[in-house]
Amino acid sequence: MLIRSAWLFLLLMVACGVSAQQTTRVAFGCCIDHSSRQDVWDAINHAQPEVFVFLGDTVDVNADDMDDLLDAYEVFNRYRGPRVLRRNSAVMSVWNLNDYSLDGNSGKNNPNRFAVRNHFLTFWREPATSERLFQKHGIAKSVIFGNEPQRVQVIVLDGRWNRDSLSSVGWIERQTRRFNADLGPYQPNNTGDLLGDAQWQWLAEQLQKPAEVRIIMSATPVLAPANGYDSWALYKREQKRLKELLAELKPSGLLLASGDRFFGEFATSDEFLPYPLWQVTPGTINLGGDTPYPSSYRDGEAFAESRYGQIEVVWKEQPELVLTLRDVDGRPLDSRRLSLSQLQPD
Repeated sequence: MLIRSAWLFLLLMVACGVSAQQTTRVAFGCCIDHSSRQDVWDAINHAQPEVFVFLGDTVDVNADDMDDLLDAYEVFNRYRGPRVLRRNSAVMSVWNLNDYSLDGNSGKNNPNRFAVRNHFLTFWREPATSERLFQKHGIAKSVIFGNEPQRVQVIVLDGRWNRDSLSSVGWIERQTRRFNADLGPYQPNNTGDLLGDAQWQWLAEQLQKPAEVRIIMSATPVLAPANGYDSWALYKREQKRLKELLAELKPSGLLLASGDRFFGEFATSDEFLPYPLWQVTPGTINLGGDTPYPSSYRDGEAFAESRYGQIEVVWKEQPELVLTLRDVDGRPLDSRRLSLSQLQPD
């Protein structure tokens, strides 16, 4: 009986080990009111993602100086949910407008960006040896999780450090657009920089590293209409440069995840790769949802109640990717199931 029990225990341990290797779960979210309840963390922590990415605006503050940012992070740090997440999952984070800008300086024009970087990376416990602390192209980061043939590469882009500014429309038109959810306040900067040359070179190097699945994370959407809301569509030269880079390298298994929208959606485009490029936008962690604007990239509905997104890679003989938008209780609002074989350049 003792020998039989030992064998059963060994088989159970082996089965659990195999099961743990069968799925790689990457979750992501953005846009947090740091001073309000954040109920979604219970669902996220219950899902136990191997990786969670904060896609910017982790505090909701219009900071005039560093003290305003420090005060906001002190409040955010009181919540238990993100602390539990950091203990149980690999956490990556990048900034966006609210957790980068000081006194309205939201790009390369921020004179205190080095101080902002030091505090941001200290708060998110970036190792002292990390290249993010001193690299010239900001806080972009790439990590490969898993071993061959079950590797998932997560590439987090920095769209603030080298960004040229967007200008707003005039005062009268701005007042008109306030009552039109289809139009945002910004004008295109079609010749401006978003990533900067050093980060473009870095991105090309990352995309040539071996991995079966790649997820490029951007704090602002790549696939979006040029409708006045902040996105790559307002930086036409940068969007074209991404198309040219992907056309040249033809990386396999590529997906996009983006933040900066108060609704969740799936988007897809045939303009970037020989196969469809999918983008998952998760919505907001705890801010009120916005009315979704029209988009020719959108696949299916948009959901104002979406709170986070998830990409699961199911490693089986023919690997599959399951993309989901989830509500505050972790229930799927919508999903897409893709075969990894569909995301190949040949």
